[in-house]
Amino acid sequence: MGERVVVTGVGAVSALGNEPRIQWNALLRGASGVRALHGLAEDINLGESAERPLAAGRVHGIDPRDWISDRKAARAMRLHTHMAFAATGQAMTSAKIHRGNVDADATGITLGVTMIDYDIADLELAARRSLHDPIGFDIERFCRTGWRAISPMVSIVMLNNATLCQIAMQYGLHGPNASFSPFGEAGGQAIGAALRMLQEGDAQVMLAGGVSPRLNLSALQRFLYLGIVAESTDPAAGSCKPFDRDRTGTVPGEGAAVLVLETLTHARDRGAHILAEVLGHGAAVGVPPGGEPHPPREAIEQSLATALDDAALTPDRLAGVYADASGLPSGDAVEAAAISAVLGRHAAAVPVTSTKGATGHLLAAALPLHSVFAVHSLVERYLPAITNLRHPELDSGLNLVRGRPRRISTGDAVACLGAGFRGQSECVVFGAFEAKGA
Repeated sequence: MGERVVVTGVGAVSALGNEPRIQWNALLRGASGVRALHGLAEDINLGESAERPLAAGRVHGIDPRDWISDRKAARAMRLHTHMAFAATGQAMTSAKIHRGNVDADATGITLGVTMIDYDIADLELAARRSLHDPIGFDIERFCRTGWRAISPMVSIVMLNNATLCQIAMQYGLHGPNASFSPFGEAGGQAIGAALRMLQEGDAQVMLAGGVSPRLNLSALQRFLYLGIVAESTDPAAGSCKPFDRDRTGTVPGEGAAVLVLETLTHARDRGAHILAEVLGHGAAVGVPPGGEPHPPREAIEQSLATALDDAALTPDRLAGVYADASGLPSGDAVEAAAISAVLGRHAAAVPVTSTKGATGHLLAAALPLHSVFAVHSLVERYLPAITNLRHPELDSGLNLVRGRPRRISTGDAVACLGAGFRGQSECVVFGAFEAKGA
């Protein structure tokens, strides 16, 4: 199996707050960061133009000057990169590592990055210069001269590996690296890849996580096109209802989450404080049933079972499961059936939770954020309640955490599930550090 891999630092920003501890405390209080959506990142006011009320989990108050040393580069970056830098900086501070105390060639980064969209302003000037009366937009004029008004920076900031490269340059990371996209599977792929790189000796330290896009018009349109947005937003904070019988969909969320992973040998050699251990990873893909925007039951079962097998754990060792549970009517039901099937006779005993009701769907950052919360669960022995779960389906077959946080009484591992909208399923299993013996 190779080297054991441990977690020595975590960082995260979301609608619940801009530090992991603030978000964790908010979850335990039952707070939600989801609010009514009135405007978008391009300073577009939705006003009365929206076909129906919308809600989202937005990130506020990130000052790039706190995290990005190159001020000129920071001004050219957009919120998704600012969020990723904030989560990375927090994680490295938490782990007490910096570019001067690690081997740059043995330190790498893997990052899940949701599709990066252009802003309306990126194309507005080019469009204006391509207008021609009486026909309006003239494609020939655009191809001839209008396109020159598009800044060359647009193509750079839209690259899904640009954020990873900027982080690597600032911190002098020369080791293995990879970016994954586009949706809820990407963050799990990033953590799983980092785990393998460390186990196989390709690196000593890896930064692994994911980042959502900032919520601009194109990002919102993608959510609406996929048909996954909650139909009921009254109140806005109650829009996303994972596992609730009255659920109608999910809501967009902004955020980023990054974990510092190290080989146990490296962490011990430098005297690091170890938060948890990464025990296993599983992945699968299948054809979504009826074209639904979630994995089939078989893919979820396979990813969870594979992760448990990779961790050499039986279901009774689980202290809890962070389900993907995005509030989709069919998606949550399929995931519940899959989790129940894998846990078998232990399904009634293993607590299951999810946090998208409080944060919105962070896409590529969703599973990494759950991973940060899973580390907190293992350290503090609590699982947060599922936000907005008022009327659970009676036939879910799961031990859903509702009402108040659940004290972990048995088990020493937590599984985190993530799902894409085209059939992908990811699972990462974390354990209390001594779960497999020191």
